[in-house]
Amino acid sequence: MIRSQKELKEVQQPGVERLSQTEKLLLRYEALREWVLHNQRVVGAAGVVLVAAIAGIWWWTGQQKTNSDHAATYLSRITGYYFNGDYRHAIDGDKQRKIEGEPLYGLRYIVEQYGSTVSGRQATLLLGNSYYAIGKYDSASREFDNASSDYPIVKAAIEAGRATILEHRGNKMEAAKLFESAASRDEANPLDADYTLSAARDYEAGNKKDDAVRLYRKLCADYSSSQFDDAAKRELLKMNVEL
Repeated sequence: MIRSQKELKEVQQPGVERLSQTEKLLLRYEALREWVLHNQRVVGAAGVVLVAAIAGIWWWTGQQKTNSDHAATYLSRITGYYFNGDYRHAIDGDKQRKIEGEPLYGLRYIVEQYGSTVSGRQATLLLGNSYYAIGKYDSASREFDNASSDYPIVKAAIEAGRATILEHRGNKMEAAKLFESAASRDEANPLDADYTLSAARDYEAGNKKDDAVRLYRKLCADYSSSQFDDAAKRELLKMNVEL
């Protein structure tokens, strides 16, 4: 809970580090405001602008928290449609259904209104996947290009999304490179084998036999006795490569 201005003023300097970021900002704002009030002849209009700017930063900090909360709430409400394969509703939302008096906002709305938040960035990736699923490849490409994340496993998903667009457009070589990059992002990613297999197939389709064989052999070594091992061995046999 943010303390009152009076309480903040009473905090001794050695204890300032225990304040939240918002409280520290409020304390600095109050100190500067008082200084400006007592030195109006010195600061003039510039001081007023400076105080207003600090107040604006304080408001923006609180607004970011509000936006993040809204984005997370709206995203949690709409993901059911996405995971059930109802991509139209996932994209557009469902105004017929309401939760706490609000309609179910779609991924497109969340990205447009809250794209800079963590949940907004997650929604961007889901929106790209949804567009791809219904065949809107240009829209999917735009969202994949806009998607970003600090997490390796999500970065891999973004690269794989971009790769699927390149693959659809016939650019097998660039798709293969992105799939291979996605597979190297996080060694614990359960989709690494899928990405590697896709990369190998695209290299093969792009007449890069050596790269295709390299990745097929990697699948045989890393995923022995699995469906990926079987798929890789079938491809190697078709290429007349000794197992």
